[in-house]
Amino acid sequence: MKKMCDLAYYYGLKMRIYPSTQQKQIIKVNSDISRTVYNKMVAIDKELYRLKQVKLSLDTVVDRISELESRKNARNMANHYQYMQDKRVDSDMMANAIKNYKNAWKLFRQVHKVGTPNFHKKSYRENYQTSTHYTKKHN
Repeated sequence: MKKMCDLAYYYGLKMRIYPSTQQKQIIKVNSDISRTVYNKMVAIDKELYRLKQVKLSLDTVVDRISELESRKNARNMANHYQYMQDKRVDSDMMANAIKNYKNAWKLFRQVHKVGTPNFHKKSYRENYQTSTHYTKKHN
């Protein structure tokens, strides 16, 4: 069987799902926290930019910069905000939100027309990105 990259065209599948009430709650929680993680990253970088403009080496400024730098990964962010430690929260979703934020900065550095990353607003559509985990089949 040919691989997808060997074909002259790609197959696509568009489908609609009808989640149960419990699945809707899980999607909502993950979507909200994904948006929150992205927005926290935007806020942290904006504050870091303003703090690094200060030319004086004040202890409070230096401490705040080190605290913000440590909070930029998913584990420390989840430890800082207790609601992110819910059982329904997908850890891959948090990592993907941070990855999307870093890709937004990468795109800004390459194109410059798109602007710096902005806050994501809440909308009626619930969406988030997670990774798939396949297990090997044992024969």
